[in-house]
Order: sequence, then C-alpha cells, then structure tokens
Amino acid sequence: MEFGEVQKRAVEAVEKIDEKLGVRRDEQLTISQLVEELGELARAINSEKLGRGKIELEKLEDEFADVFIQLAALAGIYKINLENAVLKKIEILKERHGLRLRL
Repeated sequence: MEFGEVQKRAVEAVEKIDEKLGVRRDEQLTISQLVEELGELARAINSEKLGRGKIELEKLEDEFADVFIQLAALAGIYKINLENAVLKKIEILKERHGLRLRL
C-alpha cells in the first residue's frame, strides 16, 4: 500500500470515530491528541529506564501508530499530503547537508 493511501485511511478512521462519538474535530483537538499520543510513546520508550519493566515492542508499535494517525488527521485538516511533504523535505536536507540518499 502506498504512503498516501495509508494517510487517507488514517484520516478516514478518525473521521468515522468522530462521527460515531459526535465529536467536532478541529486543529486544537487534533494537536492535543497528537501531543497526548507522543507522551504515551515517550512513556513506553522510557519504561525500562524508569523501572517499569522492559520495552514491549507491541506496545511501541501501537503507540507509533497512534502518533501517525493523529499526525495524519492534523495534516488532513490542512489538506497536506504527508508523502509529498516528507519527500520534499528529504530533498532539502540532502542539499543542505550534502547527503547521498536513495529515494
């Protein structure tokens, strides 16, 4: 599946959940949820250092997915194609830092 299709499916999932819950999504709600999910990812990554046990790969995958879904939802609000934006930024970084990357 193409990256753009994944973004589209993530946005659609969030929209359907919002519809089911009667939530009116805006930028503020979405950025708040993104920050919340980033916090959960940080907690999962730091669990071992903080004495909460080993890092669980399945938990990390879940938290990374939650972060992506909220990021996709936020990008969707602004009609930003994440695939294009990331590829464009990589090109800028390549030029700025003299990198040789395969894309």
